[in-house]
Parts: sequence; C-alpha cells; structure tokens
Amino acid sequence: MGGLEYAVFSSYILPIGIGLALLFQKRLPFAGNMVWIYMLFTFCVEVMSTVFAINGFNNLWLYRIYLYVELVFSSIFFFNQFSKNRSKNMLIIVFSASIILTTLMNFFDDWKAHASVQTGIIFGYVSFITISYFTEMFRTERVFNPFTDIYFVVGAVLLLGHSCTFIYDVLYDYLVSGYFGSAILSILNKVNLSLILFYNVLYSYAIWISRYRRT
Repeated sequence: MGGLEYAVFSSYILPIGIGLALLFQKRLPFAGNMVWIYMLFTFCVEVMSTVFAINGFNNLWLYRIYLYVELVFSSIFFFNQFSKNRSKNMLIIVFSASIILTTLMNFFDDWKAHASVQTGIIFGYVSFITISYFTEMFRTERVFNPFTDIYFVVGAVLLLGHSCTFIYDVLYDYLVSGYFGSAILSILNKVNLSLILFYNVLYSYAIWISRYRRT
C-alpha cells in the first residue's frame, strides 16, 4: 500500500474516535450513534477487503454484502425524519424493491464479477431517500442552518459519495480494459481515495455536531 492508502485507513480513526469519546460521555444521540456504527463497520470492511486483496483472494463478494448495509443504514437513519405516513410508506416500498432487485441480481450474477448493476440500484435508492429528505427539510423549514444539522450533512455526503461511485462503476470495465489509457485508472483511483478522506472528515463533523441534537 502507498502513502495515500495508509492515510485513508488512518482517517477512519477520526470519526470512530470522536464517536467513541461522545459515547463515553453519553453525549451521542441516535443519529450520531448510527453514523458511528456505520463508520466502524465500513472500516472493518475496508480492512477485510485489503487483507483479501493483498493475499490474492477475490474481495468483490464483500462489496456485494456491503451494499445491503448502505441500504439499511440510509433507511433507518432517515425514516423518522419524514413527517407524513405517505412518505414513510413510499420509503418502505422503494426500500423493499431495492432489496429484492439487488438480491435477484446477486442470485443470477457471478460474485467474482464487479457489481455494477447493484451499485446503480443502491445509487438510485440513496438518491431517492436523500433528495426526499432535503425536500421535506426545506418544505417544513424545521432546519434553520442545514450545515449544523447531522441529517443534512450525512445526506449530502451519501449523495456525493454514491454519485461518484456510480460514475466510477459505469466506467469500470472500460478503465480495467485500458480503453481510456493506463494512466487514467491510476488517477481515478487516487481521486477516489482522496474523496474517501474528504468523506471521513465530513462524517467526523457530522458525529461531532450530533451532540446538539437529541431526536
């Protein structure tokens, strides 16, 4: 691993450490606790994936399992933020459809192959739930400053992160085959790692500001 990879692994210490400190102080509410658990699980998956890759084992199956975590986390995190039962029912329907479609794709797909279609399904679902929350937030005007609201910050990071991942996966086969040249894959991998660093800083900020919100 290079310096940037080590920096990415080290960056997980920040959100996990902040969450742990607030947890010990009993200042970590439900929303912050959810993000903390999500970051802890993500870090474990990153470690396992790297260990498999270093030892020459296929790790793409681990990513397929992790996609379910993305679905469940975003659903539980935002569910109670919708004030209307109609919105909650729609969320349940779209969530169920995403689970079913992802499972069907995994059932008929080769787990040693890249999960491009499944990534697209998760991207569509995460985009749906985060944009729905943003619409709800601004419609009800219950958040005066969105940048001090953990739900807005996490939603923005999820939307940005899944958008970049979706674009990367759409181009994945072309990148691996060298269609765009050998240099572009290396550049995009570095961009991806840099973005993960950025996401972890924002997640750390989200956990930190969660201590002001008790609902």
